Amino acid sequence: MSLRSFAFGAAFACALPAAALAETAVIGDSLGVGVSWAAKPPVMFAKNSIAIHGGAILAQINSLPRGATVFMSLGTNDAVGGAVDVAKPVQAILAAVAARDVKLVWLGPPCVNKPWNRYSVQLDGILREQLKGTGVVYVSMQFPELCGNPALRGKEGVHFNMAGYTVMWQKAAEAAEAAGLPVAGAGNQKFASLKDIQRKRPSPKRHRKRKPSHTAPAPKPEAAPGAK
Repeated sequence: MSLRSFAFGAAFACALPAAALAETAVIGDSLGVGVSWAAKPPVMFAKNSIAIHGGAILAQINSLPRGATVFMSLGTNDAVGGAVDVAKPVQAILAAVAARDVKLVWLGPPCVNKPWNRYSVQLDGILREQLKGTGVVYVSMQFPELCGNPALRGKEGVHFNMAGYTVMWQKAAEAAEAAGLPVAGAGNQKFASLKDIQRKRPSPKRHRKRKPSHTAPAPKPEAAPGAK
C-alpha cells in the first residue's frame, strides 16, 4: 500500500463517527450460529452446546473486543433440561460483560416444537424479569411471526432455516437500534418484510439435461445448526 493510499484510508476512518467504527459480534449457542449467517458480523464466537450454566459463555465474552455491540443467543440448552434457575450464572455473565465494556443484546430462547417448550417459555419470562434495569437489551424470541410459521423452522423442531434466522436477526437488530446501540458491520442493514424475504429466494435455473460421466451424490440442502 502506498503512503498516499494509507493516509487517505486513515483520514477516511477518522472522518467516520465513533458509532460506525464499533464492532458487532454474535455469540452464544447454535441458534447464534444461525443468526450470524444473517448478521454477517465482523466477530462471531457462537457455537454448539453453549448454555447459561457453565463457563463456556464466559470464555466467549472474555474474548470480545472492548466496546463492541454484542448479540447473544442463549438459554435454549438450559431449557432442554428444565434448568431455569439461572440467577447465579446470569450475574456472572453480567459481570463479564461489564468488565469488557460491551453493549449486550440478549436473544432469549425461542419457542420449540418439543415437550420441553414449557421450559423455554418459563425461562423467557425469568430472563426478562432478571435483566430489567441491568442495561442489557433483552429480546424475546417468543413472538407469533417466528413461533407460528412452520416455514421458518427446521425439521427437528428446535432450529430454523435461513429465513427464520433472518427474522430473528431483524428482531434483535431493530431492538438494538431502538435502544440507541450502534450496530456496525456487514449485518447492519434494513431487512425487507418476511414476505419479501421469501419472495426473493432465487428460483433454480433450468439447464439442458446432460448425462453425467459418473454418478455423484446429490448435494444436501443447507441445514440449520444441529441441536445443542
